Amino acid sequence: MKEPFKRLDDAQQYHILTTAMAEFSKHGYKQASTNRIVKAAGISKGMLYYYFDSKHSLYLSAAQYAYDHFTVHLLDQVRLQEEGFIERLARLSRVKHKYFMQHPEVSQFVTHMFYATEMLEDYQQALQALRESNLDAMYEKVDMGLFRPDIDRETMMKMIRWTFDGYIREMEQHFEAEGIDFEQIDAYFDRFEGYLGTMRKLYYKEAVQ
Repeated sequence: MKEPFKRLDDAQQYHILTTAMAEFSKHGYKQASTNRIVKAAGISKGMLYYYFDSKHSLYLSAAQYAYDHFTVHLLDQVRLQEEGFIERLARLSRVKHKYFMQHPEVSQFVTHMFYATEMLEDYQQALQALRESNLDAMYEKVDMGLFRPDIDRETMMKMIRWTFDGYIREMEQHFEAEGIDFEQIDAYFDRFEGYLGTMRKLYYKEAVQ
């Protein structure tokens, strides 16, 4: 991005970059149209190139912005608290879904970057850093001493992740069929508390059940 774009206020930067993210997520880098981006963003084509050297530059700027936004607003929050692995995944899932609902364009673009087959070579290093940040957030300050000692720890962690992934998929299918509202999300996670208690009994030492 060029200096004129950096001088824009945060709201303007967010609007332009998330508009570009939505286009890239929907059509991919090659098929994305800068004409559609400027129309949706409410700016001229000349202004777009006043802010960015090229479509390539716009994509990389959007990627870096998404990476920074995702890390600061989501992953950095998760790392702050000491807790068990089950509690960490529960909190990470809740925080992620709240973030995804509040910032859908950023969330969809992050997902696009993870799975895009036309990944730009320039972005691969940042993408790897994002993957590592996800893993760091999952394990940092987690109290592994809560696990029962008679079952392999990696096996327990894998089974816990499978349980969470299955529940999240069920929740997403429900929202896809019924529509999304924030009260439903909170209620769905509240119902999951019962499953968390069962997982603690299965995977934690008796002393913490």
